[in-house]
Amino acid sequence: MTADHLRSLAMYITYALEKAEREQQILQSRTFSDSDSRITIQTQTPRATTGQVSMQDLASSELTTRKIAIRLLGLYADVVCLQGDTNNIAKFSKAVTNKWLLHLLVSKEDQIVTLASTILARLLVLNGQIYIERFSEETGGMVILQHRLQDWWHLSAIWRICFAILFGCDPALIDFQRPMNLFTLVDDFVGDGKCTTLHPEILPVLVRLLQGGLETISREQLDTPNSQLHRSNRSTTSQASHTKNAQENGQSETREHAHDAAQPQIDSEPASILRTVTRFLADVHSRSPEFRDLTVSSNYVQELLFTLYPAVVNSSILDPAAELPSNESSKASEGQNTSIRPSHPSVTKSYVVRQLTTEITPKSLRPELPALRRMSSYILVKTDSQGTQPLPAKLQSPLCLRNPASKVGLVDRSITQEILEIIIAVYTDQVLARKDFLGLGLFMKVPPGVQEHQAFFESFVLQNVITHLGNAIRLDQKLLWEPRVLTNLQRFAGHLGEAVFEGWFIDGAEIVLEFLARILEYIHIPDVYRMKSIRLCDHMIITIQEVLLRVVLLRLSELDEASQPSETAAFMERLVYWQTVIFAAANSQKHFLRLFCYLLYLKLTGPDDRVGMSAANLWRLLMVQKPEETSRTLKGEFTRANAELLQGFEGLTEVDNETFLAWVGDNRKELDAVFSGSLSQSWADFVTAENRNTEEVAKSRISKRKERLKQWASQARARDHIIHRHETSCNHWRSNIYASESIKKQRAAQDQLNNLAFNQSAWTKLKRGLGRPCGLLESPLPSRWQLDQTEGRNRMRVRMILDPNPDPQNYQPKRKESRGPGQRRKSTLGTRRKTLSKARSPTPSLPNASTSASNDFQEATEQNASMESDNGDVGDRDGFEMVGDPHGGGDDFEDKNRKVLRSLHRNDQVEHVHNVSQIIGLEGSEGLLILGKHYLYLLDGLFQRSDAEIVNVSQAPPDERDTYLQMISGREPWERDIGIQRAEQEVRSWRRDEVLSISKRRFLFRDVALEIFFNDGRSYLLTTNRSESRDALYQKLQTTASAASGRVFSMPDEGSWRFDAVQSPANQAQTLGSRFTSVFAQNNANPATRRWVQGEMSNFNYLMHINTMAGRTFNDLTQYPVFPWVLADYTSQELDLTDSRSFRDLTKPMGCQTPERQAEFRDRYQSFAEMGDHNAPPFHYGTHYSTAMIVTSYLIRLQPFVQSYLLLQGGSFDHPDRLFYSIEKAWASASRQNMSDVRELIPEFFYLPEFLLNSNKFDFGERQGAGGTIDKVVLPPWAKGDPKIFIAKHREALESEYVSKNLHHWINLIFGHKQRGESALEATNVFHHLSYRGARDLDKIKDPVERLATIGIIHNFGQTPHQVFQRSHPAREDGKHIPKQIDTMAENLTRLPSAVFEINDQVMSLQYSSKMDRPMCSGPSKINIGPAYDKYLEWGFVDGGIRFYSADTKKLIGLFEHVHVGQLSCVLFADSQTLVTAGNDCVVSVWGVTYTSSSVELQPRGSLFGHRTAINTLAVSRSFRTLLSASEDGQVLLWDLNRLEIMRKLTLRGGPRIKCARIHDINGTIMICRGPNLTLYTLNGDLIINQNVCTEDDIITSCAFYEGSGNDYLKRNLVFTGHRRGVVNVWDVAIRAGRFVLEHLKRMHHLDVVGYNIGSAMTCVLPLAQRVYTGDEDGRVVSSIAPYPS
Repeated sequence: MTADHLRSLAMYITYALEKAEREQQILQSRTFSDSDSRITIQTQTPRATTGQVSMQDLASSELTTRKIAIRLLGLYADVVCLQGDTNNIAKFSKAVTNKWLLHLLVSKEDQIVTLASTILARLLVLNGQIYIERFSEETGGMVILQHRLQDWWHLSAIWRICFAILFGCDPALIDFQRPMNLFTLVDDFVGDGKCTTLHPEILPVLVRLLQGGLETISREQLDTPNSQLHRSNRSTTSQASHTKNAQENGQSETREHAHDAAQPQIDSEPASILRTVTRFLADVHSRSPEFRDLTVSSNYVQELLFTLYPAVVNSSILDPAAELPSNESSKASEGQNTSIRPSHPSVTKSYVVRQLTTEITPKSLRPELPALRRMSSYILVKTDSQGTQPLPAKLQSPLCLRNPASKVGLVDRSITQEILEIIIAVYTDQVLARKDFLGLGLFMKVPPGVQEHQAFFESFVLQNVITHLGNAIRLDQKLLWEPRVLTNLQRFAGHLGEAVFEGWFIDGAEIVLEFLARILEYIHIPDVYRMKSIRLCDHMIITIQEVLLRVVLLRLSELDEASQPSETAAFMERLVYWQTVIFAAANSQKHFLRLFCYLLYLKLTGPDDRVGMSAANLWRLLMVQKPEETSRTLKGEFTRANAELLQGFEGLTEVDNETFLAWVGDNRKELDAVFSGSLSQSWADFVTAENRNTEEVAKSRISKRKERLKQWASQARARDHIIHRHETSCNHWRSNIYASESIKKQRAAQDQLNNLAFNQSAWTKLKRGLGRPCGLLESPLPSRWQLDQTEGRNRMRVRMILDPNPDPQNYQPKRKESRGPGQRRKSTLGTRRKTLSKARSPTPSLPNASTSASNDFQEATEQNASMESDNGDVGDRDGFEMVGDPHGGGDDFEDKNRKVLRSLHRNDQVEHVHNVSQIIGLEGSEGLLILGKHYLYLLDGLFQRSDAEIVNVSQAPPDERDTYLQMISGREPWERDIGIQRAEQEVRSWRRDEVLSISKRRFLFRDVALEIFFNDGRSYLLTTNRSESRDALYQKLQTTASAASGRVFSMPDEGSWRFDAVQSPANQAQTLGSRFTSVFAQNNANPATRRWVQGEMSNFNYLMHINTMAGRTFNDLTQYPVFPWVLADYTSQELDLTDSRSFRDLTKPMGCQTPERQAEFRDRYQSFAEMGDHNAPPFHYGTHYSTAMIVTSYLIRLQPFVQSYLLLQGGSFDHPDRLFYSIEKAWASASRQNMSDVRELIPEFFYLPEFLLNSNKFDFGERQGAGGTIDKVVLPPWAKGDPKIFIAKHREALESEYVSKNLHHWINLIFGHKQRGESALEATNVFHHLSYRGARDLDKIKDPVERLATIGIIHNFGQTPHQVFQRSHPAREDGKHIPKQIDTMAENLTRLPSAVFEINDQVMSLQYSSKMDRPMCSGPSKINIGPAYDKYLEWGFVDGGIRFYSADTKKLIGLFEHVHVGQLSCVLFADSQTLVTAGNDCVVSVWGVTYTSSSVELQPRGSLFGHRTAINTLAVSRSFRTLLSASEDGQVLLWDLNRLEIMRKLTLRGGPRIKCARIHDINGTIMICRGPNLTLYTLNGDLIINQNVCTEDDIITSCAFYEGSGNDYLKRNLVFTGHRRGVVNVWDVAIRAGRFVLEHLKRMHHLDVVGYNIGSAMTCVLPLAQRVYTGDEDGRVVSSIAPYPS
């Protein structure tokens, strides 16, 4: 599995989960809105969501999106966590990363969390410590794990996963199905030393899981009425006694007493999981030294304390910032009482924290002694306490518990106890097993909270630590032999003393006393004390003794015999018990006896007898144990005056307590005076020193605590920031992933739809190819034809191609009313749109079958999307393609262009994308113009949004589309049918160097259009939204296209004529000088005008050139080229072109052909002028001479113009009597009969006979009366019923002398100075003002209704051409000085005496090089490559290949083998970059040729199939991009070189094989020679001539057309035929008796040196404008010229 696969699967899983979540949210919102019942939202993950339930849910029959996602995630985890395989996890870490897994942890599904955690654990473990540290520090991963996993503490798999990370175990090796108990955990992780690597970063996660579980269980126990926490607890007395007995007997609470009835029992499975975990941690601590080291070096204990704290004090942990202010004040809650209710059942008494007033003992006892200034003045007392008895100079701690009988008990066998034992084990290990014990540090580790809670918690922990530590020492007393242990115990004792004195260890004095006394008791055993290790630690023992004595003094001083007589008596009894230890310790503390004696006297004189008796016992023991020291102390206080009092004390050993107390009472006054002396002062000094030391230590600790709190607060903020950032990024991430995957999903569906459309298109193309002529499935139905947009010489569009949408349309004419409404065609806007959208483009599109399939698929897709939306998929509601992509970047560019990548050529790249609209007839087809690195692309039906996303046009934002285009189309942007639009998508591409010319054009009089001309003869009119966009696009094309940037072809042989025909001077770069010259120059400054005036350009060619200069184009029916009516005689049997009456008056517009009409139009103008409406200037003509209706009515019999006509007519033909059915009637209507008809002609009247025929058999209806059925156009009598004759004579009339002399007048009316202004008014040539450019600026019209009306007028009622000439156009000269051409002097052709050259081989081709000004001759299987002729090609080799050579060095520069199956038979160049080959395999192949200085590259463009025998003849027309191929069986096929499709099959009757063929490059006439017959066809396959031109034993061996200079009119159409015995005949195609015939004009001979005809055949003829070259089989090339007449 690759990294991309892993990433894609991860993205889809996220998408599916997010989709399911959104569906659930929508379902819940609907439930809320539709139901009034109560709805409970479970905010916590339900405990019931376990893996078992989820698996059952997954096993259900309905497979939802969530189930799919979970199953995929499970498979994903299986792949990534495959045992023994680390490649996939390595790929995962790079392609997906851990962030995806962290985001998955947000899920509320336990399976998702478990699977994600498993993958994450393996990722962390296998990548090692550095990766884990980076994961923890940079990503904040551990913090996120704490936050996300705490709710899943009840899942055993989560614990195993965390332990796997802790111990560095590969999760792939863990069996998650095993039951989780202590044995299995030990076996998995620590058994037999399996895992020794520890990753402490995971410890906080483990502890947080413990905390979460403990909080949940505690909350459930407290909230459950029947829980044992709500039952009555044991009495305080029994509990206290139980605790004391346990301490005295040295018995610890062990696990065997687990089921004590006083403890809350939690027997549920989650609780057992926690117990298993805590026991496992304890077991690991006992087993693993590494783990014990880890617990000391990490925050493990602190985290456990944070976990234990809420359960102990029954209060939540405060925010660290909340505790900081309370530490800064010494009276945080002055005057208030605070109750503490411990959560542990062993603590049965509630405590109240209240403020104490420090008072001094009676004045007799030094009332001047100051009170202690404490950090805090809180003490803990029982709620039933009645008051306190003030003590003199009392030792005071910040927190003092006034209830010594109540002890903090242990928690038996509860989960809290398990956690506590872990902490105790760590502390015990630190004290007994390690060096350099620095203390427990509880003050710095206790969580933030109220001081009372903290003191209670610290006391609870210390009590249990001391108990367990004491038990450990009692079980192994030899531990005290170790100096490090004694050192640690000395430090521990010091910390205990500070805790007791500062008040943080509530009721801790007696506990400390018991703990330290037992240690000292063992050490003072003589045999033990004599040990060297003990004696070396004497100073440590002294420190312990000092702590013990200080604690004794503190506890003795704080007990109030008045309010606490029992506790005081009990404590003094314990002193009696530990007399040996205490008095032994006193040896090292000399001042202790003085202080102790003072305190004993106070207790002795107290009000309670029990306390007094206990004090008497202590006095007696003191006198016995320390007689000398005690006597010495007392002697210093007693004077001689009261020496008998000293004797009373010394005699205490001899009397009983009652006697002694009576004696004290009798001598109370004297004794008070004695003890209030120096002893009292010593006590006061001690108290002052201790209080000061306590305060200083407390201040130091508080300062450290503040720093720790600040650190915790900072860490908390950092954690909150990480979690907030994670949650925010998680939401954004999920939304982005959802949006991204939704887009991918939609794009996948879009790709599927596009693939279906593409496959349908490919299949339709294949099917159409199979059904074309000569196809395997050739259709028996008649073919339907349409006019192709390929332009030949003089921009003639002659070629008819097969209609790409051959299904017959049920076009109906308008019927008479008598036929009833049922027989009339119902025309609606919807019908009109539907019909036109299928065939509105002259370019091929998908047929109905493809469209239907696309529509079906689209409907199914939309239905599915609708169903998903109903289920809550809100992402799919934005349509098939989402608006907006959540990602950017370099990859995003390719993704946004994904819809067009399929259309690009290999190794090409998109550089610029522009939204354009292709104007096709009356409609505009929106699409894209893509400028690639090497190619230019034009794609229909696509749109680039403002965010650079390419979508279908129907999905583009309406405000970004061309509103003007929608207005003329009559529908809004969103009303376009999607399926049909996809069917219309077509891709056309050209090499950048094939761009011939680019001209700025206008559309609706707006400067927003460009017309692009290509070398292949096609042109496209493109519009943009704004003129700025048009200009920017124009500049890009100008700088990238070679020919369009103004560079004319250096080789005229290659086709510079095409560039001259379309180039407009307005588009050429102008300098300041050229602009200055143009202002003062005459009209004939234009090169074309100058050539026409001089007679070097035909009238037709010049009119086409002027139309191009004026912006008229074949691509826009509203700006179609305009040609004049030239004839007025459409009734004569013969046309006399020498009679001026046969011609129309070219000096006047069509509205003035008769004086009556001229007068009427002038009266109309005057009437409008008198109205004085400034918004509607007067005009002569309300209609125009060139409108879309006029053009389409002329071309109504041709596709695609019939579609445009139907668009104008609402979907049906007009009434038959109003159709164009007769040329004579049209002339009569336009010239004299109809005041609303002033139409001119179109270019097709002069070159295209097919527009006069109804070849597609449209039903135009019947005329009224006896008019008959309308079919083909009724021609004038002189046309003899043949459209070809009409076109020939009409063109002859256009080029006649009369028209040539007067054509400039018509040019002035249409394109010149009489078009506007006063000249137009005088010439009666003023049209509606909106037909002129500049009358109204559409962009400035704010009212949409007015704008639409104006557009309608401009679009439908005609546009006056751009005014090309500002001055009067010059007349044409007589042209007598123009050199004559062969067409007029063929009879005078004379052979030059000597051969031009001889090649000693058969001459197979003759080409003329204008660069070298000589013919280029080649023999068999060889072709010279023009236009430079510096290379040549050879074929005919054994390998069936072709080879390219340099003409100068004869060096091989290209070798291509086996280009056909078998041998090649014919090779020719269609142009210098297109090679055509044919072979014995019956296949014609077309190749693209690319040249470099030293090599030639050949790229296949396509193969053409249709022949069934070997091909022996090829002919090509460069201008019409047409290829002719003929095979041995006489089959002749015509091919379209632009589309590489068959055009038609020529019908030939039986006869000999075809010897040669040619295509006229100017008019498209096809010549085929076989045997003695010469056959001429039009380019569209209509037979012109089939004539035998040979004698009986002769055949035609070669042929050629005379084409003159290529752009001029030929008075005679000459044909050259080569024959045997060195004969070349010249023929004229003439019209005789109403048909075309070949008239012989000249016979030319090849002679030998003697002067006789040679016996070899003529193999090649090359006619030039004024010379003819001929070649024969012997290799001689001869030139013939026509001498000028004298």
